[in-house]
Amino acid sequence: MAKRIKKPPIRPEIRRNWLKRHEDEGESPPQIAEKDHYDVRTVRKQIELAKQEREVREARSIVLRDALEKHYEDLRKYAEKLNSQIIGTGDSVYSLDDDFIESALRQHLPRSPLWAYLSKWQSLQQRVIEEQQKIEENISEVVKKEPRLKSLADSGFNDIVPGIVAVLDAEVKQWLNGNLDYTLKDSLIMEPVEKGLVNPRIGFSHMGLMDKEVATENMGIAQDVLADLETRVKVIQEYIDLEKTKAEIRRLRIKLREELAVIRLRRIVPGRCKYCPL
Repeated sequence: MAKRIKKPPIRPEIRRNWLKRHEDEGESPPQIAEKDHYDVRTVRKQIELAKQEREVREARSIVLRDALEKHYEDLRKYAEKLNSQIIGTGDSVYSLDDDFIESALRQHLPRSPLWAYLSKWQSLQQRVIEEQQKIEENISEVVKKEPRLKSLADSGFNDIVPGIVAVLDAEVKQWLNGNLDYTLKDSLIMEPVEKGLVNPRIGFSHMGLMDKEVATENMGIAQDVLADLETRVKVIQEYIDLEKTKAEIRRLRIKLREELAVIRLRRIVPGRCKYCPL
């Protein structure tokens, strides 16, 4: 009896070729077995195995594509959140993974000017807080030292000084946001409280309970003082410094939004990070 020679294992590329011939060219397993000199059972088994391997590859591809899409979406959503913070919409919610996602985005885009812009943005925001505090302190001192208001305060109208301070603080915020003509000096309203008494207010700021006739006489003085102080505040150094800082922030906001728009709208971030599915 002739010794049976065991054929070597079927290589993956051979069974893939058999599957292609079977599906695309219509060859049956017996035809393939006859042409390639293999047992038909071997051909059938290898074609089935090739199908299983293909299904596994396709499943892995789907899983990988889904993971990659979610990874890019995490990066895009973080860019959206930064954009919301930059434009001040206040609709961004902090996530526990934000620090990891920022780290991932930095790894993807290590040379992006975005990071230098963000660092400068944070520095400018801190400067605004400090300069805002300085100007509020300056306004408070200027109002307290104003002789006409001090005279009213000494006469018992204690709410007028803090009331004028509040009005000026609100006006300064409007001016620094570009609304340079904003003023509340002409918005005096005498709110009746009870017989003979009123609670006058300028804009939103109440000046304190007083007799109607006294209010009519003295609130005109308060309005005149406010008009004078509006002009004086715009030339003090603290206001000029804060105005420059705000202008720098507006210019930087444009640059930041342009960089973030590339991430948000392209939706695919080049580069790699340690969280990439690949």
